[in-house]
Amino acid sequence: MILIANGCSHTAGAEIEAPLQGECYEKAWPKKLADSLGYKPINLAISGASDDRVVRTTIDFLGKLKKSPKFNPNKVFVVICWPGLHRTELYRTAENEDGFWDNGWMPIVVGNEETYQAQCSQSAFAFYKTWVMRQNNHQASIKFYSNVLLLQNILISNRIKYLFWNSSMTVPSNYIQYLNEINHKRFPHILEKEKSYTEMLESNGFRHSPFAKWGHYGEDSHKWFADFLKSYITKNKLL
Repeated sequence: MILIANGCSHTAGAEIEAPLQGECYEKAWPKKLADSLGYKPINLAISGASDDRVVRTTIDFLGKLKKSPKFNPNKVFVVICWPGLHRTELYRTAENEDGFWDNGWMPIVVGNEETYQAQCSQSAFAFYKTWVMRQNNHQASIKFYSNVLLLQNILISNRIKYLFWNSSMTVPSNYIQYLNEINHKRFPHILEKEKSYTEMLESNGFRHSPFAKWGHYGEDSHKWFADFLKSYITKNKLL
């Protein structure tokens, strides 16, 4: 039995043990949830990830998994904690292009201008600057819904059970034509900021990790969220 988790830094376990720590898979909520369910954890998340990366890497991993003659969709469960809206990724144009550290890809997040200027190529930084200037909630929401529906329908077509959740309070706009296509049992509270990972932790008295410089939470928060998800999964018979 395999639990595949994907998302951003909040799924990767960033800053649980140290400032600026990108990932801490052993103490993050996916492993705690998998352990409680008796599943093997596979955590595909990285810090700075976008909904584009979530879809790309989940499809890629499932494609490799399906090549095995022992593949059984009933033994796979996917949990996605979707990143905030204003993110994307860019693929390198040359083998040694600076800044493309994620297997040839570069995660792009609004607000990291100094980092991109210092670490990536001139053309990649120009792309970032233009992309930031063109950001708006309408376009970001449509992209988000499109990615969610793409992954939802791939999982359904492969008979793989799943659960989607929002990681942060940057939820999409209310576009009914897209909402009507969402399986709300498996992606509950898609428009409710207060039900996102970060807002639920805050409302239950959890605060940032003592090491956090970028708003991440400690191991106790990850344990609480894993227990919460297990309860939701059990109550709604998602497995």
